[in-house]
Amino acid sequence: MADEIAQVVEMEYKGVYYAFKGTKESIAAIVSAIKALMEWKHEKYLNKPGNCDWKKMQEISKGTPPLLEFPKEMFEEKMVGREKDGTPIMKSDFDLYCEKYDLRYCIMPDLNPNDDYIPVAVPAQDMGIHQEQIKAVMNRRIQSEENKDKEYDAKIAELKERIKNAEGDMAAAQEELKMLELGKSQNQELLVESKEKLEKDNVLDFAEYLRQGKGTLMETDPTMALTQENVCGIVKEFTPYECMFPIRDESLVPDSKEIYYTQRTSDDKIHVIKRRFLEDEHGNIYSEYCIRMQGSSDIKRFDDKGKSKEEWEKELPKVLEAGGFINDEPTAVSSSEERFLKYQEFLERNFSKAPDEGQEKTEVYSSEEAKEFVEGYAKEKEMGQVYEESLYTTVAVPASKIMADGEQVVCMELTEGLVKGVMVESMDDISARVFVKEDAVYSVVKPDGQTKEMTGTDIVAEATKSAKEELAKAIAKGR
Repeated sequence: MADEIAQVVEMEYKGVYYAFKGTKESIAAIVSAIKALMEWKHEKYLNKPGNCDWKKMQEISKGTPPLLEFPKEMFEEKMVGREKDGTPIMKSDFDLYCEKYDLRYCIMPDLNPNDDYIPVAVPAQDMGIHQEQIKAVMNRRIQSEENKDKEYDAKIAELKERIKNAEGDMAAAQEELKMLELGKSQNQELLVESKEKLEKDNVLDFAEYLRQGKGTLMETDPTMALTQENVCGIVKEFTPYECMFPIRDESLVPDSKEIYYTQRTSDDKIHVIKRRFLEDEHGNIYSEYCIRMQGSSDIKRFDDKGKSKEEWEKELPKVLEAGGFINDEPTAVSSSEERFLKYQEFLERNFSKAPDEGQEKTEVYSSEEAKEFVEGYAKEKEMGQVYEESLYTTVAVPASKIMADGEQVVCMELTEGLVKGVMVESMDDISARVFVKEDAVYSVVKPDGQTKEMTGTDIVAEATKSAKEELAKAIAKGR
């Protein structure tokens, strides 16, 4: 009980004076984080004008500097000119006004990477300028969220009227209504959050900032968390039910339009589920979960289209079982393929199991080239290639549809034309199995010689449709 009583602690560390108020546990976390941050530099922003490391920012502030939460759109870079050699000059609105007013700042590790804000430490004397810029952006964001709320209301009212008058497909209308109502509630949550942050002038208390690190390494090992920040950004862990819920509002969809969920089991195997965000014919957001089945090149798919949150929760156990996930186990969330692969690299580099003492195995190779190849292949498998299996779909097509063009590039024939650069897994006289990366863009040469682009998703759909038609023709011919 004594630990729950707030108290004031004063300390000096490396010439900087601090005073903290909180429980013993929270103060211990603050001290641990400060010690780790004193030795840390944010590599991503290292060469930005005005950027300081945490140590310098504390010296300027004579203690823990104020923290502000900046809307992410303030960091979106745009072209503002060109170098003499023609290279585009890319800067964000944040960069531009910091340069204009000669402001110093420290971009903090983002302990809540799945929200729409970036924490930044600033000198107390510069807070007014920053908050003026933030306020303008927050007001625009709030206005946008309020307008979207009205749009949801209009769509919901129209749909309810159609259902009342029994116009069109009632089942489809009911499903769309569930999606719109959930989207409206999610937008309202964002609107409430935006207004609350603006009321506090987007100020973030340091203890509150650290509490955002729940489910990250910042809780248990701040030094390792800061190493992770520079490799792939802070990765947060949830239970599956906390992170695999239906998302209907586009503001909650990551820029990459995908999420990778990872669980590392007790046998040191890594299980992966890839989530893709798609739109239906009415522009409503839904998700598809892609799982590579063990011992197979086939992908099993689940989607939450037309389902309420409660309906999806009843189906989620099937998704977890197919993916080899355990319900209550920590699940890491990465918001893009790039971050996902870098996170796997971070895990392998820092948390791989060391061989038991006396059990280390010495390999014998026929040459240095053989050693380089084998070790390089093993490293690739451990640190990325093994996980690529969750990124591809294997589609079966007639062998006659696979051919090489005049440049000896392997192509697959579709109604649309020749898809260039496909990868063949296996092939015999009758059929072939082809790898297609669904989020990639492929070049297709049409029958008239013109070229067009198709996504992997469209190619899989077209190839599957053609294969079914070929099979139906064969069956009909056999009769």
